[in-house]
Amino acid sequence: MPSVDSSVFGARLRSLQAGRAVAALMVLGFHLGLAVQSYFGSAPLLLPFGHAGVEFFFVLSGFIVAAAHCGDIGRPTRLGRFLWKRVVRIYPVYWLVFLAAYAGAYAIVKLPPDALLKALLLWPSETSPVISVAWSLQWEIVFYLLFALAIVHPALAALGLLTVLLALPASPLYLSLFFGGVVAAMVHRHAASLPGRPLVWLGGLLFAGACVADGLGGVKPTLWLGVGASLLVLGLALAERQGRAYGSQALWQTLGDASYSIYLTHYPFISLGCKLAMALGLRGEQWAAPIYALLLVGALLVGVALHRWVERPLIVRLNRRWG
Repeated sequence: MPSVDSSVFGARLRSLQAGRAVAALMVLGFHLGLAVQSYFGSAPLLLPFGHAGVEFFFVLSGFIVAAAHCGDIGRPTRLGRFLWKRVVRIYPVYWLVFLAAYAGAYAIVKLPPDALLKALLLWPSETSPVISVAWSLQWEIVFYLLFALAIVHPALAALGLLTVLLALPASPLYLSLFFGGVVAAMVHRHAASLPGRPLVWLGGLLFAGACVADGLGGVKPTLWLGVGASLLVLGLALAERQGRAYGSQALWQTLGDASYSIYLTHYPFISLGCKLAMALGLRGEQWAAPIYALLLVGALLVGVALHRWVERPLIVRLNRRWG
């Protein structure tokens, strides 16, 4: 998930940061292709499997949180700092994007106070109004809360997990992805001598194969997406620990840094751009390719700008308040 940075045991892993960039591009490409096809009748590129980037984010989030905080489990004095870091990482920039998009859409989308509060808190629900990708952040919050319970006492986490499984029917599907990342983090911690590069290839092939199967339709191969992503994340972390970093170029690192802002802003930006094109009379298939290119570049630039000038300074300032 784009809500955590790619630091493991105090070291930033460039390969995982590049993985965040690729996953964000997958989700962006998925939504962009659908929108351009809907408005203009065709799209130069469709990524029917692009939403699998969310599965990768879930696995990566489980890996990073477990790797960074496994030593906090069973130590309740660490709870406050864990919760503060997670709240600061997710909510402030989400609130800014949500409120801006809600203000722009207020004429057609008016939420009752209880629905507005749930949306702002990322309370698990069947819908995610205004910011469509917020459904995934709702599951991120569930995972964080379960991990917070484990920090207080592992038995509480087990009880919390049972409660979630009973209350939220979709929880086994999504939580298994987070826990796949947790398992990968434990293997990374205790079996650092495992060769990383073969796992990168194996995990990459499994994940890519599951993406292809997903794009062909039928049953969504979530299990194989999770297994492939878990092996891929583990392999990337081990390979970099062993001296082989993937995606260390500045472009991939910049997009990885900004992946959360890109994730939050791309759908409202695409929707606004398509509507503006319609208002300007830019209609028909002949406009599909240029509009697609403009929206792709624009969505990336907006996300990078938001990260650089709002998200990053805000996180730094708020984390300093903790001391």
